[in-house]
Amino acid sequence: MAQQRQDYFDALDWVTLLATAVPIEAMSMATPCEDFDVRRLLGHLIGTAQRGLATARRTPTRGIPHVVDDVPDAELASTYARLAASIRTAWTPLSAAEDVQAPWGTCTAMDAARGFTVETVTHGWDLAVATGQPSDAPNGIADRCLADAAAVIPDRLRGVMYDRPVVNVQASSTTEQLAHLLGHRRRT
Repeated sequence: MAQQRQDYFDALDWVTLLATAVPIEAMSMATPCEDFDVRRLLGHLIGTAQRGLATARRTPTRGIPHVVDDVPDAELASTYARLAASIRTAWTPLSAAEDVQAPWGTCTAMDAARGFTVETVTHGWDLAVATGQPSDAPNGIADRCLADAAAVIPDRLRGVMYDRPVVNVQASSTTEQLAHLLGHRRRT
């Protein structure tokens, strides 16, 4: 669990750095995630972080919106940073085998952390690509996410939570390969 927990924390830290570097004027820019512009993507990352925090705290995630839209543009990055710090505190005492109720069902804390890490890294890639920032997640996180992806993204969630994989498109990094696996691609 130690490596998986650290991967989740590193992914949160990476997205915090990316979000902090987004200028206000970039909020309406398109992202590789077709449903989101930068503002909505940041709102989705905040919602995902809120669900990650609720999962660790064993509180219901059902009422947490898919996209949080009540945070002013100027406060999106700082809101995410505060959530990332709270997640670190809440996830630290959990053991790998403890059962938690993640948004997708009951699973071990290890599997929940894997799922949240994959989601965070993939949408971090979306944010980085959209805003022209370095798009490769640090510390080998994407390599480990890619190795676990089949378990984290079962076929039953394709078309529901995740798109079909992008095929026949060259990826520049493991992080981009992970994004392709979840159906995300650079817009041309």
